[in-house]
Formats: sequence, structure tokens, C-alpha cells
Amino acid sequence: MPVSSSGDAPDSSARESAAREESSSAEIALRTFVVARWVLLGLIALGWAVQLGYPPIWRWLISWFPPPPEPRGTAAVMLILATLNLATQRWILRPGRATPDIAGAHLMIDAAALTALLALSGGASNPFTMMFFVPVTLATQISPRWTWTLAFASLAGFAALLASSPDLGPTTPGDDPLTMRIRGMWVAFALAGAFMTYFVHRVAVQLAAQREELARLHVETLQDHNLAALGTLAAGAAHELGSPLGTIAALVGDINYMAADERADAIKTIKQEVRRCKHIIHQMASPELRVPELGRREEPWSLRDLEDELLDAAGEAPLRVVFDPSVTPSARVLQPREIIGQTLRELVYNAVEACRERPGARGVTIRFEVLAGEARVVVTDDGVGMSDEARERAFDPFFSTKAEGRGMGLGLYLARAHLRQLGGTITLESRADEGTTARARFPLARPR
Repeated sequence: MPVSSSGDAPDSSARESAAREESSSAEIALRTFVVARWVLLGLIALGWAVQLGYPPIWRWLISWFPPPPEPRGTAAVMLILATLNLATQRWILRPGRATPDIAGAHLMIDAAALTALLALSGGASNPFTMMFFVPVTLATQISPRWTWTLAFASLAGFAALLASSPDLGPTTPGDDPLTMRIRGMWVAFALAGAFMTYFVHRVAVQLAAQREELARLHVETLQDHNLAALGTLAAGAAHELGSPLGTIAALVGDINYMAADERADAIKTIKQEVRRCKHIIHQMASPELRVPELGRREEPWSLRDLEDELLDAAGEAPLRVVFDPSVTPSARVLQPREIIGQTLRELVYNAVEACRERPGARGVTIRFEVLAGEARVVVTDDGVGMSDEARERAFDPFFSTKAEGRGMGLGLYLARAHLRQLGGTITLESRADEGTTARARFPLARPR
């Protein structure tokens, strides 16, 4: 497996993840701007409808507002905004081409349109000049740079409204209170906008840093997960290969001292163990056990397909496979077959070994049933069993009751780890000299 020695890979992936998130945020913000623009256009259109259809209500409404907008200029601004909205939905949002700069440019257009609408309906004396805060606030959803840009653009728009009103020019001793109030509104807007932009800018910078850090940690977590999966897979293969290779080594060492019939049995066993090793190597190469796809195969199969595989795993030891009537052809499994098979083979190996160590043991029984969308497997033997201490430590890594060289103590640990990844569990019930019962259960389909 090629390994890159560059330490920049996680940072690069994190930057790419942050860039994708920034593009997604820009698209969400731009969609919000488009909706807000349609709402504004709808309100203006509603006002015109009320003016034409219900003049008394219209006169009462406009008594709360400055002079009504100049119709032709307002209609032109509305037409421009509507055309911009349609073009944005057609050529930017649908293909997913939104970027922070495009979203910021749209807000600049909105600020200019707001300035035009205010100029057409009373200018700086229109109390809706406070609406200049809207594009500034929306810009915080894009970036700190655009927040500052919109703050200055909105302030400049307000200043243009003041400059275009001849009665709101430089302060003179005879100015009326309303004029002074409107000038004060501009100063208040400038101060409030600066404070808001400054603090929002700081918050946005911190959020951006946190977002980048989370993206980096996410990439590192995925890498650690893949490394752990690779280690688990390698440890499982080493564990399964250790037993047949140990058997082969023992038989090869003694084969020259065996009688003819014993030698024939030994050769038969060696061939069987070699086939077993080849099967394990095949599992390592199978697509569903490659690290990126570990535990994600969803090609349906039946629990009955495991019977021959488990009988072969038991070797010469007696093994009885029982399928409950609930294991019907329609009870298809959408879990990775090789992982389930490896787990159940481990349970069978342990049960067979326990029976071999106890003279007179009758053998192993493995029973399958399906209940409430779950597969339940019970492996029972009447072997040597386990002490209470051994049972409590059975799932610890590298713990084994077998003689040195006959096991790595990873079988049950890996079996539980695999089932846990698939949403399943495994438990043991055992008493010394009475045998062991292993119960495994897992959903037929992997939880989403």
C-alpha cells in the first residue's frame, strides 16, 4: 500500500474540505438572498395592488410612511431585481456555481437597489434607511471581507441620500430638529455599523478558524479509522493464518517419523490446512474487506450459504448446523458476508478446540434463526469450558488460554469488534468442564 511521506496531506485535505464548506455556505446564503429579494418585490407589488384596489386603505397606510415612491423609477428597479433573480436561479444556483464573491456581488447590487428605492421615496428622510443594516447583516454569512465591504457601501449609500437632499446639507445654526435628527441618524448608523461589523468580523474569523480545525480533525479521524481498520484486518488474518500454519509446521516436522497410514492422514490434513490458508488470503483480497469498503457490501445473501464454509472450518470435528424455520429464502442478509463468515468461523474454531481438549465431548452445534430483522446465531459445545476469570477476559486483546504458539488471543476480540461495527453483539456463557455457549446477533441490514 503506497504511503505518502508528506506531512501536508492532512492540511491539504482539510483546506479542500473547508473550501467545499465555504462554497456550500455561499450557495445557501445566495439562495437566502434570492428569497429575500422576491419577498421585497412581493411587498412592493402588494402595495401597488392596495393602492389601485383600495384607495382609502392605501391613504391610511402611506400616512405612516414618507412620500410614496416614484412609480416609473421604482418599476425599473423592480424589473432589474426580478431579472437578476431569475438569472441567478437559472445559471448560478441550478448548476451549483455559487461562490462567496458572487454572493457578495449580489449584496452590493441589493445595497445599490435599496439606495435607489430610498432616493425615489423621500431620500434620507425615509425612516427605512435603517434597512441598510440588512445587507451588512447578510454579508456576515459570506465572509469578514464582504461584511466590511457592505458596511462601507451601505454607509456610502446613506451619505449619497444625504448629499442629494438640498435641505440636509451642512449644519447651520438655524437648522430645524428634524434635519439635525436625520444627520444624527447617519452618524449613528456609521458608528453602529462599524461596531457591528468589527465584532461580527471577529466572530466570523474565529468561526472560520474553528471550521478549518474541525475539517482537519475530520480528515485525521478518517485516516485513523482507515488505519485501525487495516490493523484489525491484518490482525485477523494473522490470527487465522497462525492456527493452520502451526498445524502444518507440526505435521511437517513429524512426517518422516510417521507410519504410512499416519503419513497419508498428515498429508491430507496439510492439504486441508493449505486450502484454509488460501481461503484466508482470498478474504484479504476480496473487495468487501478492503479498507475503504470494510463492512459496506450490500449484495444480499442467505445465512444458509455459510453451512459448507462452517463445516469445512470444523475439519474432522463433529459439527451440526441447525437452521430454524425462520431462516427462509426471503431472509436475505445485507451485511458483508466475509466478515460474518470470519466471525462465525472463529466461534466454531474455539468450540472445536474446547471439545478436543475434553475426552468424550460430543461436538459442536451452531443454530441460526431470524427474529425481528435480526440474525441470531448460537454456538454450543460441551468442551472444557472456561473459568469465571477466563470468561471475563475472553474479549480482551492478546488474552488466550491456549498453549504458547497456538493462538494470539485476538479471535474473540476481533469477532466482537467486527460485530459491533455491523451493529451487532456477542456474549459468552461458560462453566468449567461443562462447555460454552456463544450468542451472536446482528441486523440483517447494516444500520444507516
